[in-house]
Amino acid sequence: MYPNVIQRLLVCSAALALSACASIVSDNDTSTYIETDPKVATCDLEGKDFKHSMQTPDRVILPANAAPISVTCTADGYKPSSDQLDTELDGWIFGNIIVGGVIGAAVDLVRGAGFKYPPSFHVFLQPEKFKTGADRDAWFDRRRKFINDKWDDVVKKIKGQCGTGTCEDEQNRANKKRQEELDKLESLKQTVVVEIPSA
Repeated sequence: MYPNVIQRLLVCSAALALSACASIVSDNDTSTYIETDPKVATCDLEGKDFKHSMQTPDRVILPANAAPISVTCTADGYKPSSDQLDTELDGWIFGNIIVGGVIGAAVDLVRGAGFKYPPSFHVFLQPEKFKTGADRDAWFDRRRKFINDKWDDVVKKIKGQCGTGTCEDEQNRANKKRQEELDKLESLKQTVVVEIPSA
């Protein structure tokens, strides 16, 4: 998300041997609440040197250096669904630049502490078939709302990080991604099986 910052910080990695490089950034581990639609599913998580099986909904502690983590969920009557859970740059890393210096920030990035998983993660499982067209529409409406809420939050964060700028390009890119997801969802809707089509 912040490639220029990361590149500048990693330049200092040669100085990691200095004992004075104190770290004040948040811990490597992130507590993430994982939930699914349907509410109860079995999910297998796998990342670098990390494997975990769980039943949703539940909270799990994830190590930053395991990212990206694949999340594969299954439930009776639903198709298996896989998604990727990844980290993003922790806002505290910028505090470390100010308080601990650039070298301290580089230490955090190398050890993975500068990155955090989202506090919650939602996986949608598609039913193998829908009983009625109304059931199909209700499921796709929930999925569409989730996509819109997610990208509304992204745009809000972009605006919040802009300061006095407008960040119009970033907002346009976010909304383009939103539309791509919505278009893909609509295409999927045309292919699902409905036992009793709508009248």
